[in-house]
Amino acid sequence: MSKKLFTGITFLLMLFLVTSCNSKVQESQNSISVSGIGTVLVQPDMVLMNVSFSHTAPTTKEAKKSVEQTMQKILKILQEEKVEDKFMKTISLNYDVEYDYRSGRRVRIGQRAQQSIVVTVNDMINTPERFSTILDKITAIDKVDVQDIRFDIERKTELFKQSRELAYQKAFDKAQQYAELSNRKLGEVLTISETVNRDVAQARAYQNNFALKEEELSVMSEDAGIPTGEQGVSTEINIVFSLK
Repeated sequence: MSKKLFTGITFLLMLFLVTSCNSKVQESQNSISVSGIGTVLVQPDMVLMNVSFSHTAPTTKEAKKSVEQTMQKILKILQEEKVEDKFMKTISLNYDVEYDYRSGRRVRIGQRAQQSIVVTVNDMINTPERFSTILDKITAIDKVDVQDIRFDIERKTELFKQSRELAYQKAFDKAQQYAELSNRKLGEVLTISETVNRDVAQARAYQNNFALKEEELSVMSEDAGIPTGEQGVSTEINIVFSLK
């Protein structure tokens, strides 16, 4: 390759790089990037709780039978309170040997059967006392623990739509203000991206994910007006507008 040809190619490459950089700088000077966060909070309309129970007996068969009897009592309560089968789900079922330590020795005392289910109680807005009634009845059963009570919202699609609208409007208002401050006019949207899309909560009295002791459950079940706080969704977006 001749020296003149090599010099010419080098010059063209440098010219292309300078032109490209100038184009990017010009594009950056004629656009504005802003962000917006939209949050929508409402009262929870459903609650999920983990119900677990176990029994120890000389044989696995006897322990299993006791657990099944407890399960039947729970099912009867839920059926009486019109909780549909689709809102009950077994999450664990275990059979283990139960041991005790006596005088430094491990002694077998029998077989233990344990079952855990998740129960969902919905329509909390229209029937807030329903959850308290169910809680009363279930915790009255011997050897039953209720833990991990979580309040939630059954249908969030519309909330996410509202949060996106709020986020966009906040970003637009921000961009409009910056355009006016710089004596420019806001142009079209060049890019839009959603960076965060999440559930949020503002618990006023009880946290949304907790385990309760027996005495705490008793206090809650006596009060039909269980404070649930507010929950909802939050969306954060980034938008790039052109400037005129």
